[in-house]
Parts: sequence; C-alpha cells; structure tokens
Amino acid sequence: MALTPEEKTRVRHHTGYVGVAAVYTFVFGVPAAVQTQFSIEGAMDNILAESEELVRKHLAILDKIQMQQIDDLELLALLEADEIKFNPDEQKKLDREYFKWVGSLCNLFGCIPNPFDQRFKAMGGVNVPVIG
Repeated sequence: MALTPEEKTRVRHHTGYVGVAAVYTFVFGVPAAVQTQFSIEGAMDNILAESEELVRKHLAILDKIQMQQIDDLELLALLEADEIKFNPDEQKKLDREYFKWVGSLCNLFGCIPNPFDQRFKAMGGVNVPVIG
C-alpha cells in the first residue's frame, strides 16, 4: 500500500514543502516551477514498500512533538506555579527534537528539508551546503 494523499500532505507539511498543485516562482519575470518540490514528490511516489511503515512512525512522532508545542503555548507566560517550576527552554528543546526528526524523515526520502521553509527564520536560518 502506497502512502495515502493525507500522509503525503503530512510529509509535505513536516518537511516544509508546499501543499498546492502547482508551485511557481518568477525567474526574470517569467513563472518557473520550483525545483525543490520535485524531489519530495518523486520520492513519495517511489518510496519502497518496506519503508512505508517507518515513514508512518516518523509522521506520528512529528505530529506528537508538534502537538506538545501547541499544547504548551500557555506555559510560555509562566515561570512557576506554586511549587511547580516550568522548563523555560522546553520550546527550544522541542524545536531541536522536531527538526532532528524532520531530518530523519528527509533521509528516508533522500532529500533535504525545504530550505525556504519559513519556520527556519524563527531558528535563525538554515544551513544549506553550497558547492563552489
């Protein structure tokens, strides 16, 4: 059984790729397809059957981390509540853990996370290898 359309949507979301039918950018004023999208799309269409369950496990982990990030948003305003102390670095640690698993998911597909993913701005940018 291949990845479902919903699973492909989750893969795109977690790896920072867009969820639209045709992606264009402008090169010298002319629309051009975004090259980075093709790598993930082709990989999702050609994933080995033996790897599908591992992809699903990665998606479950990423979904869980993301939900914890969202569920803990109200804790950002607190430092302590009675004798309970909250970890002020929790969101940073969750971000690191999340992007570690994004990288692992991308390894399964043989691609990199989308370097234009806007979430990287919050982390101070992304390192992309340059061949020169």
